[in-house]
Amino acid sequence: MAVTEDRRFSSEIVSIDPLSLVSYTYSKNEIKLNKLEKSDKNAFYTSYLQTRDVISATIDVSRNIPDSDLKDAIEIKVYDELALDSAIEYSISYIETESKDSKNRSFNVFIIDATLIYTKLTPIKEKTRYIDYVTSAPFLIKALYRKNFIEADGTHCFVYFQKTDAFLAIYKNGEYVYSKSLHYSLKEINEKFCELIGERIDEEDFYKLLTNEGLRATNSQYQQSLMQLFGEIFLYINDVLVFTKRSYNIDFIDKIYLGSEIGTFSGIEEYGKSYLGLESYEFNFSIAINSKEWYIDQIHILMMLSAQLYIENPDDNLNFSIYKRPPPLKYRASGKFLGIMAASVIISLAYPAYQFAYHTFLSLIIVKQTSEYNELYKQTSDIRQQLSLLKTEKEKVDGLVKNETTKFEFRKKLLSEIYNKKISYPMKALMLLEIFQLSNQNGCKVEAIEFKNQQLDFFVRNKNEKKITEFIKDLTALKKYKVNTEKIIQDDKIKLYTSKISIGLSNE
Repeated sequence: MAVTEDRRFSSEIVSIDPLSLVSYTYSKNEIKLNKLEKSDKNAFYTSYLQTRDVISATIDVSRNIPDSDLKDAIEIKVYDELALDSAIEYSISYIETESKDSKNRSFNVFIIDATLIYTKLTPIKEKTRYIDYVTSAPFLIKALYRKNFIEADGTHCFVYFQKTDAFLAIYKNGEYVYSKSLHYSLKEINEKFCELIGERIDEEDFYKLLTNEGLRATNSQYQQSLMQLFGEIFLYINDVLVFTKRSYNIDFIDKIYLGSEIGTFSGIEEYGKSYLGLESYEFNFSIAINSKEWYIDQIHILMMLSAQLYIENPDDNLNFSIYKRPPPLKYRASGKFLGIMAASVIISLAYPAYQFAYHTFLSLIIVKQTSEYNELYKQTSDIRQQLSLLKTEKEKVDGLVKNETTKFEFRKKLLSEIYNKKISYPMKALMLLEIFQLSNQNGCKVEAIEFKNQQLDFFVRNKNEKKITEFIKDLTALKKYKVNTEKIIQDDKIKLYTSKISIGLSNE
């Protein structure tokens, strides 16, 4: 696995754990433990940031925005949608993802507190002067595809447990899709295990238990507690996978790779099959002729592979290092300046006046550009603050609109009811007056009236059946009402005829 020659670097790659400062040297296809203080100053230094230190999100940006304004548009949208504190300086990186939306472009965005980067990397810089490449742990996995350790076909899941962190990463066809810091770091697993068995076990002893006996522990109490604990862990991983598949339109995950900082847990593959329904593969890759001599944290292997890729094709899009090695002198601003100065001295011997004028011109350009940069930076900060204030004002206005809408609907309903009462009651009074007049003309007595379903039910009585019939005919002749009646019934005891007449408004 030779790397392309770069005169800035020696043949050594030094990987560094940012927490423990444990480092390894990869050179001539061998990996060795390394002391940072004694490292070759021209070695390539690489480290990483833990997944929990990175805020990741997916945002959409209009395709109408030109590439020249894309960075500012993404930053503004990130501050708005993620409600970032404008008082904190963040390092924001992004990569474009595939999108079928014809109106918007989709980006995976990664945000890190600049102060956090400084805190994590400064202890390394004090020992090495430079850190050439730093990225987040899930991004290191891409090197496995580029170096052909894994076939790029299909969708793969990677779960890796570290002492102070754990992460899950999804890659599709060799490209990053999603990552998440998991709650179950090795230290957290140790704490939960101690709670289950009711006694304290030293971390290193617990790690030996996981790697030597694993989930097939000979101690029955330990085995039951580990089974319960890893059952909870894999149920949690399954929930994360369900969310990821739904959010990123993933139909099927082909493989899952499981590993840890301390080595492989014996028996863990059975949990991948039982809880996730996936065939499990060991997260363990060898790149050196002496790799089998001892177990090496796979993050160091990934850092070495990623370093090779960077040396072959430098790409700082996801490089979070704030202590990068300067390029060769001829490519640096200072080197170019020295070249210009040397040429200027030569030219100035013949053209002193021209040289002075040209130097003044360059100085004015620098002052102007510096002023423009400061102004643009101030405007960007002001826009972010204004967006935050506008969002707060919008929420207040939305609340007021909601309250006023409720009041309006109440008043609208009340006015409608008042109107209906004003119209309905006089109409019923006129109907009753007219009907009573007709009943009196025909000598019919109204015994009772019922109001029901926009209908009046009259119960009339008369000694003569014919009078009731004439009363019904008179009502019908008015053509104002819908008249319906049941049969006229004779009551032999009181020697009267009775009938129920239903009256409603006519459509005519």
